[in-house]
Amino acid sequence: MTADPVMAVVRVKAPAEVDPYVLEAELTRAICTRSMTAEVVLLPSWRRGSRRGMRRYGFVAALSAPAARSASELTGTAEKVLRKALRTRFGSAASAKVRLARSAHEVDVLWCSVRGTPRRP
Repeated sequence: MTADPVMAVVRVKAPAEVDPYVLEAELTRAICTRSMTAEVVLLPSWRRGSRRGMRRYGFVAALSAPAARSASELTGTAEKVLRKALRTRFGSAASAKVRLARSAHEVDVLWCSVRGTPRRP
């Protein structure tokens, strides 16, 4: 029996030359090598500029685990795994922050980003 997925926002700082879809694949791979699964989708960027060779990206992640775990455990584990994977692959300046969706409205918006359809009640 699997637990219900948790919607989270993942903010990533990575080198500007990295393709965002390669970054999306790296995030998915890093989380799925643990005892978790993730569906990660790139959020559209409203600002294309980069600072000091680094760019910030936003992703939506639907995190789940085979056994029931709290939402804070899932996001904490995901953040730890992602930071390690990004720093190994892209250098020590790369980082990741994971936070839960804050409200029901934000969950609905994130769900539309992942699925492209309104969330079913």
